[in-house]
Amino acid sequence: MKSPWAKYLLFGLVNLFVVAADQWSKLVVERHLFLNEFITIVPNFFDIRYIRNTGAAFGIMSRLPDGARLPFLIGVSLIAMGLIFFLFVKAEKERLVYLLSLSLVFAGAVGNLVDRVMFGEVRDFLHLHIYSLSWPIFNVADSAITVGIVLLAWELLIVEPRLDKAREAKKA
Repeated sequence: MKSPWAKYLLFGLVNLFVVAADQWSKLVVERHLFLNEFITIVPNFFDIRYIRNTGAAFGIMSRLPDGARLPFLIGVSLIAMGLIFFLFVKAEKERLVYLLSLSLVFAGAVGNLVDRVMFGEVRDFLHLHIYSLSWPIFNVADSAITVGIVLLAWELLIVEPRLDKAREAKKA
C-alpha cells in the first residue's frame, strides 16, 4: 500500500461490507422465519435456524442477570474494539494480512454490538451440524471474527517468526 491512508480505506471498506452483510442477513432471516424456526439447506449438515443469543460466544454468560450481562458484554466489546483499533493504527501499512485480520475482527464486533445495543441480544442463524453433533449457531459477524482470528494466528505464529529469521539472517 503506497498511501499512508490506504490501510484506513481497507479498514473502512471491510467494516462497511461485513457490517452491512451481517445486518442485512439478520434482517432477511428475521423477516422470513419465526424465532426457533429453521429451514434445512443441506440435510444433516446445514440449516438456517433463527435464534437469539443473550450471551457471548457459544452462549457464554447468558445466565448472568439481565442488568449486569448487557452492560458487561457491551463494555467488553467496546474495550476489545478499542484495543483492536489501537493495534491497527500502530501496524505497518505493508502488513496486509495482519491489517485485514484486525479489520475483520473489528467489523464482526461492530455487527454483534449493533444487535446488543438495538435488541439486548444477538441474532444468530447459521447452524452447522453432522446429524446430532452440532456446532453453536452463529452469524456473519461471528464468521468475520473467526476468519480474522485465524488470519491473525497465521500472521503471528507462522509469518512473523519467518520474518524475524529473515531479519536476523540479514544482520549476520
